[in-house]
Amino acid sequence: MGAQPLRYGMQLTSVYTAQDPPDVHVAEHEELVRRAEALGFDFIGVGQHFLTPELRYLQPIPYLAHMGAVAPSLRLATFILLLPLHNPIDIAEQMATLDVISGGKSIMGVGLGYADHEFKAFGVNREDRVARFEESLEVIRAMWSGAGGSHKGAHFVIDDLLASTVPIQRPGPPVWSAGQTKVAVRRAARMADAWCVPPFITHEQLVEFAAIFAEERERGGLPPATEFPVRRELVIADTYEEALRGAAQRSESRMGTYVKWGMDKDYRSGDITDVDTDNLKQRFVLGTPQDCAAQIDELRQKVGMTHFVLKPQWPGLPQNEALDQLDRFGEQVAPLLAT
Repeated sequence: MGAQPLRYGMQLTSVYTAQDPPDVHVAEHEELVRRAEALGFDFIGVGQHFLTPELRYLQPIPYLAHMGAVAPSLRLATFILLLPLHNPIDIAEQMATLDVISGGKSIMGVGLGYADHEFKAFGVNREDRVARFEESLEVIRAMWSGAGGSHKGAHFVIDDLLASTVPIQRPGPPVWSAGQTKVAVRRAARMADAWCVPPFITHEQLVEFAAIFAEERERGGLPPATEFPVRRELVIADTYEEALRGAAQRSESRMGTYVKWGMDKDYRSGDITDVDTDNLKQRFVLGTPQDCAAQIDELRQKVGMTHFVLKPQWPGLPQNEALDQLDRFGEQVAPLLAT
C-alpha cells in the first residue's frame, strides 16, 4: 500500500444547528465539494446521527446523491452509517441505488454507533448492536450478489434476498468499517474491505491498531486491504504556535458534543476534550504546510494509509476560513506529499 500515491477525502462535517438556514448549509457544502473536486480529491464523506438538536445532520445517502451531481468525479462515502439502527434490506437497496446513479462511485462506511438516545428511539437494544451489525453485513452482501436465496438469523428473517437493484461495482461497493478499539479493528479486518480510522484515537494508537488490523487479515487468510482511509484533524497556519492555538479552539468547540452523546463511556481512548498541548499533538496534524506534510508523510510511512481524510469545517469557523484550510491543503500540503 505504501507505494500508491496518497489520495484525499473530505468529510462534510455537521457544524450547523437547527437555527441555521438549511439553504445556507447546503450551499456552503456545495462550495466545499466543488473546491475539493477542483483540488483533485478522491472522495467526500457524510456522517450520520439522529435527534441531535445541537447539530443538523442531513442524512447521508440522499445527501451524497445530491453532492454527487454537484461534483461528479468524486466518490461518495457514508462516513459513517450507523448500521445497527437500520434494516439491512433498506440499506442494501439504498446503497445499490447510490452506486447506480453515481456510476459506481459509492463507498459504504459503517459503524456501531454509541449514543443511547438513538438506540432507544429506534427500538434497538444497544447490547445487540454488534450482532445486528455483523448480520446486517451478511444480508447486504447477499443482496448485492443478486444470487437470491434466504436468510434466517437472530435479528432478521428474509425469505427471498433477490432484488432488482444491485450495485454497478461488483461484488459491491467497498465496505469500510469504523472503530477505535482493538476489538472493533479486528472486526473490521475480518468483515470489511478496510478499517476506517476515526479522528479520536491518537497517532500512537493508529500505529498500534494498524498493525492489529494487518495481523488479523493475515490470520484469517485474507489479502492485505487495498485501501486504508485515515481521518486526522488538521490545522494549517503560518506558524506552529498559531496552529496549536487553532487546534485548541476547534477541540473545545466540537469534542464536548461527542462526550454529551456518550462517546467517552464507550471508547476509552483518552480524554478527547483535553486541550493539553501533548494531547492535541497526538490527535491533530498541525503547523505550517511543511509541518503538516511531514507529519502526514510520517504516518503514511508507519501505517501505509492510502487516503488522508480531513474536515475543513468546525463549529464557529467562518466558511471563508474553511475554504482557506481546504485551499492551503490542496495547494501547499498535497504538492509536498506528491514529491
